[in-house]
Amino acid sequence: MPQVPRARRTREDVEAAAVVSGEKKVMLAAPRGYCAGVDRAVIAVEKALEHHGAPVYVRKEIVHNRHVVDTLEQQGVVFVEELDEVPEGALTVFSAHGVSPAVVNEAAERNLQTIDATCPLVTKVHREAVRFAKQNRSILLIGHEGHEEVEGTYGEAPEHTTIINNPEEARTVEVEDPDNLIWLSQTTLSVDETLEIVSILRERFPNLQDPPSDDICYATSNRQAAIKKISPSCDLVIVVGSANSSNSVRLKEVAVEYGAQRAERVDFANQVDESWFEGVATVGLSSGASVPEVLVQEVLTLLAEYGYGSVEEVVTAEEDIIFSLPKELRAEMKKVGDNDRSLGGRRTNTAH
Repeated sequence: MPQVPRARRTREDVEAAAVVSGEKKVMLAAPRGYCAGVDRAVIAVEKALEHHGAPVYVRKEIVHNRHVVDTLEQQGVVFVEELDEVPEGALTVFSAHGVSPAVVNEAAERNLQTIDATCPLVTKVHREAVRFAKQNRSILLIGHEGHEEVEGTYGEAPEHTTIINNPEEARTVEVEDPDNLIWLSQTTLSVDETLEIVSILRERFPNLQDPPSDDICYATSNRQAAIKKISPSCDLVIVVGSANSSNSVRLKEVAVEYGAQRAERVDFANQVDESWFEGVATVGLSSGASVPEVLVQEVLTLLAEYGYGSVEEVVTAEEDIIFSLPKELRAEMKKVGDNDRSLGGRRTNTAH
């Protein structure tokens, strides 16, 4: 999706429209951008192209980011909605969000060569769903119905699982056995909203059990914590991320909830409206967990053109998590002595 340039109002015009009180600056949230699971999934597709050549098919978007998807398409990746669009026997990658057992079975029936790029943290939730279903427990899955991750987790134990989309549904859901109940969640949800829903459920069902470990992804938690830290000081917060990225959309919402005067989400720097800068001294900047750092740097370049050249990176956590590439790829790489980029999660944020 090529970005179409447009005429911009000048810095002078914007500054003349409203007085800015105080020094212009950027508060750059960290951590931000690529998490280990996203890095692993993108590298997996790149490695599949390198070892097998184009086309490589990917069911759904490998990660929810327009730039990543467009870039991979240019390299020979074909994204499909369902497996019946893939030629029989072709190489197919499952996205970072995971798939249900029904999709895995369909792939086997079509003799597809598959690489499973599901984030290991999502796989953990899938395994929990299977285990609790075998124990004949009822599962309340907190998440957004229709999201690929929720579809995959629900598909592990549909007869045992009820999806809870929001606090309102938590207040009205009916269960057969309130004493044999456990909750799981989509990994990219808001920490606060998840806790609110769990609190409502526990008030109604006092014996509701927690999962053995927190399902919310470390990267989701860290990015939300960072944006909570900067938002009270910001006149404007810009979140870089795509509209179908749950964690990116939620970052924008969290910014306003925690004190930002205004928050906006963009895919690309040229979607930033310079009128947002009127009267603005401090701009906060972050990005969702599927966003390459280059897109953040392009926004920083634009901000500098409008006088926001002073950048303070606010670090609330250090991330050192790495994941091995999918086992199918590792086996192929080992055969040919390919030791390049065998792990996902080593890409780090770089301040401007």
